[in-house]
Amino acid sequence: MKPILFKIPKSSKASILIQVDEERHFYDKLHYHPEFQITLVEKGDGLFFGGVGMGKFAPGDIFFVGQSTPHLLKSSKRYYQENSSGVKSISVFFNYNSFGDSFFELPEMRQLKKLLEITSRVIKVSEGEQLRVGRLIQRMLDLKEHDRIIGLMEILRDIANSEVSYINSEVVTYQLKEQGIKRLDSVLNYTFTHYSETIHIDQIADLANLSRSQFSRYFKERTGKSYMAFLNEVRIENACSMLLDSQSTIEAISYDVGFQNLSNFNRQFKKIKNLTPSAFRNINQL
Repeated sequence: MKPILFKIPKSSKASILIQVDEERHFYDKLHYHPEFQITLVEKGDGLFFGGVGMGKFAPGDIFFVGQSTPHLLKSSKRYYQENSSGVKSISVFFNYNSFGDSFFELPEMRQLKKLLEITSRVIKVSEGEQLRVGRLIQRMLDLKEHDRIIGLMEILRDIANSEVSYINSEVVTYQLKEQGIKRLDSVLNYTFTHYSETIHIDQIADLANLSRSQFSRYFKERTGKSYMAFLNEVRIENACSMLLDSQSTIEAISYDVGFQNLSNFNRQFKKIKNLTPSAFRNINQL
C-alpha cells in the first residue's frame, strides 16, 4: 500500500514542529510521513484509521502515530455540512534523530526508546491520562528552544507511564509501495461516507479497478481482514456513537448504519465489542 507521502514543513531553527489544525473537517486522505506524530483532538469526532486498524475519536483523545505509519482522521458526516461547527487539533512532530543519532540510544532513554518502537501500532492515551497529557501538549505552543525539548520529554514520559490502548493489535511492518495509494484511499473514504448504504463487493472492486477476487486479496493483504469485516467494523463504530448520542431504538440504529436485520447487527456488535448493544449503552451511560 502506498499512502500519500505527507511533507511536514521543517525549520532549520527547530527540531520539533507544533501544528494547530482548525478547519471545517479534518484532512481525510490516507497519508504518512517520516516523523512521529502526537495529536490531541480538541474539537470534533469521527473515525481514526491508522496502520491497519481503526477506532473512534472525540474531543480530548490523544493519538501517538509512528514513523511512516499510514493514517487519516475521517470526521463525522455533520462536519462536511456548510454549517459545520468545525474541528481542531494540536500535533507535535519530531524525528528519531531530532536530537542526534544516538540520543534515544542512551541508557536513560531505554523506556522511551521502547515506547517509540511500538508506535506503529498507534497508541491511544487512556481517558484517565488524557487531561494531564493534553495539558502538556497544549503547553508546547508557548515553549521555545530547549524548553520545547523538555516539554516533549515530559509528554513521552507520561505516555510511557500511562495506561494506553492500541489501534492495531500488533506492530505494523508492511512495506510501503509506490502503487496503490489512490486505490486504498478511495475505498476507505467511500466506505466511511457510504457505510449506511447497501454495499456489494463487486461495487467496491469496480471502484478499485480490480476484479472481485483481485480486490479481496488486495484488501486482505493490506489490512489483515476481509472488506466485509472492515465494513462491519465501520458500521459498528458509528453505531456506538449513535447508541450514546441519540435516544433511537437499537433496531432503528441497526438500520441507520446499514444492517438489513437486527439479529445480524446484534451478532456483529457482540463479535466486535464483546458485549451486546444494550449492554454497551447501559455501561457507557452510567
